[in-house]
Amino acid sequence: MKFFYTAIMALALFAFAGCGGSKSSALPATQNAPTFSAASVNDFVKSLSQYANDFVAAVKSKDAAQIAAAKNKFNETLAKAPSLTSALKPDEIAKLQTWATSLIQQTNEAAAAAAAPAPAAK
Repeated sequence: MKFFYTAIMALALFAFAGCGGSKSSALPATQNAPTFSAASVNDFVKSLSQYANDFVAAVKSKDAAQIAAAKNKFNETLAKAPSLTSALKPDEIAKLQTWATSLIQQTNEAAAAAAAPAPAAK
C-alpha cells in the first residue's frame, strides 16, 4: 500500500509540474473510468476524473486561479487513495493504480501540449 501511495503522489507531482491544457474537454481516462465494487472508490474515481478535467480546462483558459483551485482539489482527492485500498479486492487495487497512473499521464501530456508553442502559420 505504501508503494501505491508513493507512486500515485510521485506521478501527481510530475503531472502538475508543468502548466498546460488539452484541446479536448475530457481526458480519455475520465471517459473510460473503471467501476469498482466499493461505492466510495467509485466516488473517488468520479471526483478525481472531474478535477483532472477541471485542471485541463483551467490550463487551456490560462486562468491561474482556476489552475490553482483544480490542482488543490485534485491533490486533496488523490491523498484519499491509500485509505480506499482497504475497500478493494486485490485485483481492483491494480486496476485502480493502472487507471490513476493513466489519468495522471494524460493530464501531464495535456499540460505539456498546451505549454508547447503554437506552430507558426505559413
